[in-house]
Amino acid sequence: MKTPSRIFLLTLILTVFLWPNRELTASTSMAELQLSAPVRISDDNGDDEDPSVMLARNGRFYVAWSSKRQTGVNIYIKSSEDGRNWSTEDRVTFGPGEDFYTSLAQTRDGTFHIAWFRLEREQADADIWYSRSQDARNWTTPIPIANSLNVEWAPSIHADSRDALHIVWSSGKTGNRELYVSRSDDGGLCWSPERRITQSDEEDDFPHMIETSDGESILAWTRYRKGSTLHDIITDTSAEIVIARSWDGLNWSVPEVSSPRDEKWRQMDLLPFVFTDAATRQLYLSWTSSRSNSLGNILLRNMASEQSVYSLLTTERTRDYSAKIAPTKTPGQYLMVWVSDREGRTEIYSRTFHL
Repeated sequence: MKTPSRIFLLTLILTVFLWPNRELTASTSMAELQLSAPVRISDDNGDDEDPSVMLARNGRFYVAWSSKRQTGVNIYIKSSEDGRNWSTEDRVTFGPGEDFYTSLAQTRDGTFHIAWFRLEREQADADIWYSRSQDARNWTTPIPIANSLNVEWAPSIHADSRDALHIVWSSGKTGNRELYVSRSDDGGLCWSPERRITQSDEEDDFPHMIETSDGESILAWTRYRKGSTLHDIITDTSAEIVIARSWDGLNWSVPEVSSPRDEKWRQMDLLPFVFTDAATRQLYLSWTSSRSNSLGNILLRNMASEQSVYSLLTTERTRDYSAKIAPTKTPGQYLMVWVSDREGRTEIYSRTFHL
């Protein structure tokens, strides 16, 4: 499967919430969260998207994102001590191609790892790339993780409790979109052959993987109806969040829908992010949805609660999407970064919230 050259993630996500207003389904309960005021992280005149955030071992937050500028589409990174005041940016990627959908991780030796997909527009091709750094400023020469004539995109990188690295992504090599994973046991020097995770007639995109404190792997992603194409996901209201679990990373449970029920396919639920609260060991799901705002809002639910019970991490009537979340040094407090057009262009913002 190939994507037309005009379809790439930036255009896709910018457009994804432009469909007309539809009937909204309210939650049975929306808990009030303590939300700080948004802080703009990106400060250029381009379009900025696809953020990733982490609390590093040195106590600083790091945010990487994709930025479209006159010089091209590349990845940039900033850091912050408090999540409000951000350093000057450093550029991560150079050279030909357009770089999107960043994902950050760090191993116990302090090494930073980053994955993304690179679009070659003339060839209408997208592939997965990886690099690492000791200081989050100087990065190794990127290497391809998945490089084929098919669409390989939307990667998520994860360092498990044994310091093994996993990159999971969506691929069109089977004729429909499925999830694949590659693993490195030596800090990103060598990567295993890709292994297919999902086997479904439906279309699987935008994966995110974590490991809980008891060693269980959790994989969340967006699933679309059978036959949904890259064109369709701009307006396809069959989009829902599904989750699978594994104890060995090889054998996964049957995927279960985790976003609120939407039998009539009226809502868009996509771009999931999962995390565990260290104090309570409760599992949380955050995702982008049209349920409370047809332009798009960020929702949050405790996965131990009813599916229909969720809270809002963005409450403004602006287009807000693609949230990533990291714990702060204060128990129960989190830093969220996301994309918003609240100042007229798509920019990267941060805010804190308390569970």
